[in-house]
Amino acid sequence: MSKGSGSQTQTTQSEPWEGQAPYLKDIFQQAQNMTPQQFYEGQTYADPTDLQLRAEQLGQQQAYGGQQDIANALVPGFTSLMADPSARFADPMFQQALQAGLRPIEQGMQKGLQQARRGATGAGQLGGSRQGILEANVMRDYLNSSSDVAAKMYGGIYGDALKSQAVAMQNVPTLMSGLQAPAQNLSKLGMIEQQRAQQPIDEAMNRYNFNQNASLANLQNYSNLIGSPIAGTQTTTGPGTQSGGVQGAAGAAGLASALGMTNPYGLAAAGLAGLFS
Repeated sequence: MSKGSGSQTQTTQSEPWEGQAPYLKDIFQQAQNMTPQQFYEGQTYADPTDLQLRAEQLGQQQAYGGQQDIANALVPGFTSLMADPSARFADPMFQQALQAGLRPIEQGMQKGLQQARRGATGAGQLGGSRQGILEANVMRDYLNSSSDVAAKMYGGIYGDALKSQAVAMQNVPTLMSGLQAPAQNLSKLGMIEQQRAQQPIDEAMNRYNFNQNASLANLQNYSNLIGSPIAGTQTTTGPGTQSGGVQGAAGAAGLASALGMTNPYGLAAAGLAGLFS
C-alpha cells in the first residue's frame, strides 16, 4: 500500500503468518492446477423400450379410427343395437309373442260371433238386424282389446330398444377405456423397463460427477482445516511507521495476486479463505 502526499511516500508490505504460509501457497497452487469440470460424456437417458414403442403404435392406430373397428369386433350386434327401434317390430320372435297375445282375444271374438249367430237362428232372425248389432258389438270389443294389447307390446319393445340404446351409449366411455387398456398396460410395463435401464446410467453419472468433484471437495476440506490467513508481519517504509497483521479477503487476494494466481479455482480459493477471516 502506498500513500502520496507531495514528495513523501509510504510503502506497506504484509505477509501471512510464516507457519501458515506454505499451506496457503499449497492450496492456491492446487486450485490453480485443477481441471475445469467436464460434462458426462455417455448417454444420460435410457432409450424407449420395445413395449413402449408397441404401446405408441397401438395408441396411434386407435386414435386414427381403429377403435370403432375394434368395438364392432368386440361387441357383436352393437351396430344393430343402435338402429331404428321400430326395426324390432319385424323380429320373428316379437311377431310370435304378438300373435300369442292376440290369440285369446281373437278366440273370444270367434266365440262371440258364434253365440250371436246361434241366438239369431234360435229366434228365427238369422241375418236380421239384431244379429248384425250383436256381431258389431263383438267386433268392436275385439278391435278395442286387440288394439290395446298390440299398443302395449309395440310400445314395450320400442321402449326397451330405447333403453338398450341409452345403456349402450352410457357404456361407450367404459368400452373405449377398455379398448385403450392394452396400450396403456404396455406403456406402463415399458416405463418400468425404461426406469430399470435408467438406473445404471444414473449410477454411472453419479460416479462420474463424484470423481469430477472429488479434487475440489478435498481441497475445500484441506482449506477448511488450514483456515483463513492469519495476520503475520507487516513492514512499512517511508515517513512514519505502521505495524500489524493482514487478514480478511484483502490479504488473501493479495497473496493470490503475489503468487500469480489466474485460474478461477485459485481465485475462488483465495476469496473463500478471506471470507472466514
